[in-house]
Amino acid sequence: MKHLKSLLVFLTLTFLLSSTSMPLVNAEGYGDEYAVRKVVWDYVKAMNHRSVEEILSLYTVDGEFVDMTFDIKFSGPDQLRNLYRDIFNTNPRLTFTAFPWEIHLSGSQASLTCSWSLVGEYGIYNGVYLMTVSGSSGSWRILKITAYITVIHYYHPPNILIR
Repeated sequence: MKHLKSLLVFLTLTFLLSSTSMPLVNAEGYGDEYAVRKVVWDYVKAMNHRSVEEILSLYTVDGEFVDMTFDIKFSGPDQLRNLYRDIFNTNPRLTFTAFPWEIHLSGSQASLTCSWSLVGEYGIYNGVYLMTVSGSSGSWRILKITAYITVIHYYHPPNILIR
């Protein structure tokens, strides 16, 4: 009877562990996972500091930002610099957040899915970032951000935004 109870407990625990959802992280090591998440945290900090150069330092030399909502692609340091300057000039008091909720690491590349929110001069923008970062040993850089705007809450009537 004692063995039957032990077997029942073991089977119950096995079932519970196999049916429990696991976090959406496919990481080769906690160090790399942390380093990849830190890229997002550093990006958020640089956005809120409005520091174009800090943001550019997080990208690879051939980094890209693709805005799927407006079908625009920015490649390389010069175009990225202009993109972020325009964002900060248009929204001098912006507040930005991003939360990575899915990470897949494979060798020297990682893909992340992040929700993001930007509070700017004209409204609140929410969306999803699909990020690809490249690197290893704790030194990761943004290779590509693909941005989708999913919700826009305007502060002003639309005719003010059209010039």
